[in-house]
Amino acid sequence: MQNMARKLLLREIKNLKWERKLSTSAVFRNDDFIIKSTIPDIVVPKQRFIDRMWAKSAGYKNHVAIESAETKKNYTYAQLEKNTSAFATSLVKKFGLKPGDVVAVMLPNCPEFPVVAFGCLQAGCVLTTVNPIYKEFELVHQTTITEPKVFVTLPECYDTVTKSLKAAKLQCKIVLVDNPNNAVPDGVTRYSEVAELGEPDYGLLDKITRRGDDLACIPFSSGTTGLPKGVEITFDNLMAGIEVMQQKETCFPNVTNGDFQEVLPAFLPFFHIYGLVIGLMGHLSLGCKQVTMAKFSASSYLDILKTQKTTLLYIVPPVAILLGKHPDVNETHYRHVRHIICGAAPLAASDVEAILQKSKHAIEFNQGFGMTETTSLGTSTFKGTKNVNFNACGVPMASVQMKFADPSTEQAVPIGQSGELYIRSPTVMRGYHKNPKATEESMTKDGFFKTGDMGYFQPGVGLFITDRIKELIKVKGMQVAPAELESLLRSHPAVADAAVIGVPHEFFGEVPKAFIIRKNGLKISEEEIQDFVASKVAVYKKIEEVMFVDEIPKTASGKILRKELRKMYA
Repeated sequence: MQNMARKLLLREIKNLKWERKLSTSAVFRNDDFIIKSTIPDIVVPKQRFIDRMWAKSAGYKNHVAIESAETKKNYTYAQLEKNTSAFATSLVKKFGLKPGDVVAVMLPNCPEFPVVAFGCLQAGCVLTTVNPIYKEFELVHQTTITEPKVFVTLPECYDTVTKSLKAAKLQCKIVLVDNPNNAVPDGVTRYSEVAELGEPDYGLLDKITRRGDDLACIPFSSGTTGLPKGVEITFDNLMAGIEVMQQKETCFPNVTNGDFQEVLPAFLPFFHIYGLVIGLMGHLSLGCKQVTMAKFSASSYLDILKTQKTTLLYIVPPVAILLGKHPDVNETHYRHVRHIICGAAPLAASDVEAILQKSKHAIEFNQGFGMTETTSLGTSTFKGTKNVNFNACGVPMASVQMKFADPSTEQAVPIGQSGELYIRSPTVMRGYHKNPKATEESMTKDGFFKTGDMGYFQPGVGLFITDRIKELIKVKGMQVAPAELESLLRSHPAVADAAVIGVPHEFFGEVPKAFIIRKNGLKISEEEIQDFVASKVAVYKKIEEVMFVDEIPKTASGKILRKELRKMYA
């Protein structure tokens, strides 16, 4: 019997060694763990950015391209093209800029924004977009890194801009977008003079050439750790992005034809990659009409839905929650809407279902995942997908490859297992501007970008993002994802919005703390919140502390600023 037991033990040891060998072999055969798009790869066009933007515009020159919800000012496609070329000409002739020089744009969403942004690219310059609510400290950081030669902004931002440029020790010419009847400071140029009243020199502009790997844009990442980083987006990244978006499986707008034109509210900030690439570039290249909102307002947004016959909605989770839970929203707001596309942060299936119920299931709800570093593109729910799991955020778009890695070892894990999401695509950034260390830390040798997001891919269903690696809460050594608890909390009928962070605990290391915005008129206690969560999750995920607040700090794209929550409350 002892010999038999010994043989069985030796056999088990041998099998274990063989399994370990297979496992080790699989770890290094990374191709086995790569998830590829089911759409054929795109071919990045070898043409100028501006030519690609207006490639289909012959049929809709007289349609309105962009209109301000506040001022009603608008440009037709013909005016937008002319003003863009006039501004590009001014950058070269008036300001003496050369290819590669940086132009900073600090504007809210408005018709002038694409003129400046596209004109900058047409002149071969580099665009850096700035949040118009930035204060001096933030602006000094961005201008020191990017060193703009021309700065386009509003009169309200002028003092902040001049102080910041002085602090950054930069000589920079300023262009103000304002009423032509108002005076401007000495040495400052009016936008109307260099765009609307200027004349394009097409002979000059046609001679400007840029390679595909040349720098086109420097947007800044949301900066979950430390100060925001400049992200180097090339002309090839932008061209690839347009091609990826226009594949039939993921192209939600139809090209303007005759009287038909897609209409969408443009509240997603154009200074953010989502609004700039998916919003402006993705839709102006197809003849859509965009109604800009300089500042998001629920009443204004809902009014646009009713009065503008909107057909497409691009949103972020806070707006999804508004559309599903606001008492004034009803079926009439969705009368002409065909698609709603949500991105920027995880969204719970319950929030999607609330929208579908209000719209009487007359629309298709799509989700996507992208980052500034991937030119805002990564995954998307394909059009016409049946039986969608709304907790997932789509499958790889054209030319996108994904894999997941153990965050501690950086070794790939089998498809279906949880890990840090890596993405490889022609839309992945060139690197972080003037930050080789951060670039090296975020990119693998074979070209994958490490997103910092934890998740997994379920074949036949899609990508699930569970949380940011640095935001995971460790309770007694067990990892708790704040996004999971937030989705659960928002499903409570008395909760309008919620955020969760980890706070120190004497015995457990960390415990979850919830910040709750109550729904108007509804009362709920801390104990009720805790009991609600405890009844639905494992014991180590229970909410230890609850605080009721009036506001949850978020980025422009809707991501919760947990760092700010910790500063304010923890």
